[in-house]
Amino acid sequence: MANKTTVTLSILGTSFLLVVMILAELGAAQYPTMPYATKRAGKKKQPWNDGHDKENDLLVTKKAFFDISIDDEPIGRIVIGLFGETCPVTVQNFAALTRGNFKNDKKLSYNNTIVHRLVQDFVIQMGDVVEMDGSGGRSIYGQYFADENFYLSHWGPGWVAMANAGPDSNNSQFIILLTTARWLDGKHVVFGKVVEGMDVVEEIAEVETDDFAFPTVPVEIINCGVMSVKEPYLIENPEETESKKREEKRKARKARMTKDKKEKKSKK
Repeated sequence: MANKTTVTLSILGTSFLLVVMILAELGAAQYPTMPYATKRAGKKKQPWNDGHDKENDLLVTKKAFFDISIDDEPIGRIVIGLFGETCPVTVQNFAALTRGNFKNDKKLSYNNTIVHRLVQDFVIQMGDVVEMDGSGGRSIYGQYFADENFYLSHWGPGWVAMANAGPDSNNSQFIILLTTARWLDGKHVVFGKVVEGMDVVEEIAEVETDDFAFPTVPVEIINCGVMSVKEPYLIENPEETESKKREEKRKARKARMTKDKKEKKSKK
């Protein structure tokens, strides 16, 4: 009797399992996985691992200028070289906002916007064309646009990158670095560098702020625009410069050691 019961239960269990599997197959066919449900897989490729040609990464194709005032007193102009071949999508957005009045939308302009965040020895953040306080922003492509690439690094003072609130959340806000910030590599898109007016950047960096890093006096863009570049030009790559310096030091050290050896032999 016990054996018959065991066999019966085993058959029932197997039948139940088959029914479950069939229903699962039917459900999968009726409700396939939607593309938007797919999670972002893995990390974004690093520029040194994806076979990217770095030769023209720092080619300046156009320039943007910003005339700045502090507490309603004009202090000078910042000129930013833009790398239009390396980051064409990002540069197009930045240049359009700098020109202003994109598609007759007066809000899509950096003119009369302010610095809303200033962390001394770190960054100047600006470009909130909506709320003016860092809580807003908008791009010419819509509310946000994706991270274009991470080919360039946050090498030091004067490098310009998009501000964001996480992956693929670029709008109009951007930062000007006041120091090297390599920990931001792979997180923010670097697309330009200050080529004139670092003294103005440094003057902005000295403005006092409140406990929320908001300047205590208005730091405003009072005029801005885009300047064409007749002949695109390359600016110096900081990594190559450092590499050359290290090589020069190595050669100098080797020459010094060789000289010391010769002097010791001559004394003998």
